[in-house]
Amino acid sequence: MKKLLVILLSTYALSACQSTPLDNNGADDSGLEVRYSEAKESDNHVAGMNAKLGAGYISKGNYERALIKLNKAINLDPDYALAYGYLGVLYSRLERPDKAEKQFQKALKLAPNASSILNNYAIFLCEQKQLDKAQKIFKKVLNNPIYRNRASAYQSAGWCALKNDRLDLSESLYRKALALNSDSPRSLLGLAKVNYKNENYPFSWNYFERYYQKSIPDADALWLGINILNRLDDPDKNILSSFELQLKSKYPDTDEAKWFYQDKQEY
Repeated sequence: MKKLLVILLSTYALSACQSTPLDNNGADDSGLEVRYSEAKESDNHVAGMNAKLGAGYISKGNYERALIKLNKAINLDPDYALAYGYLGVLYSRLERPDKAEKQFQKALKLAPNASSILNNYAIFLCEQKQLDKAQKIFKKVLNNPIYRNRASAYQSAGWCALKNDRLDLSESLYRKALALNSDSPRSLLGLAKVNYKNENYPFSWNYFERYYQKSIPDADALWLGINILNRLDDPDKNILSSFELQLKSKYPDTDEAKWFYQDKQEY
């Protein structure tokens, strides 16, 4: 516990001037597949560069620039599956589900077995509360023996199950992700959330403590940490105070901060 407090205080000091991390409840950066795909790269080098730039802009939240770059990629190569797949992610972020579905279908018509596109599509379906369909697609992705990003896919599938209160399934998927990457902050945080919902607070804190040693928490993670500590029999008050300070000072306009001030101690 003392070791965590030292890490916690030093991390807070170092991160005070950094930008707010991207939200990791949904299709965050690690959910957006950019690095690898079985889909054929465009023969047009400029189209490929524009598609990758578009994906990068999505990760940074610059959706206007992303749309320009992805449309340019498609104009240069109308059969470029990855560009349509990234457009599906973009329209999902813009909360245009009909347009997102249309772009994903175009991408999968051109590259029906591209695991990166399938993974992004499964995340989208989960956000649309189509859990069963999403899990079938995740299963297809994970059954691909040459897919390189299996840990990420397990994490995304675990998040999807957790979002739909399938706690046993979520725990199983997150554990498989950790088996492939034992240092994954996303998987550790996911297991902390699963155990918290199952009221296994000591186990939840164990996973959260491991997560915090590897990552800078956003408002959602800090709120979880506060709630876990408030349910332990003998929590470290110094760590709890530090979490509360970070939430109030770094994320004052978030729902989590409002819940804290309202003393609504429910995660």
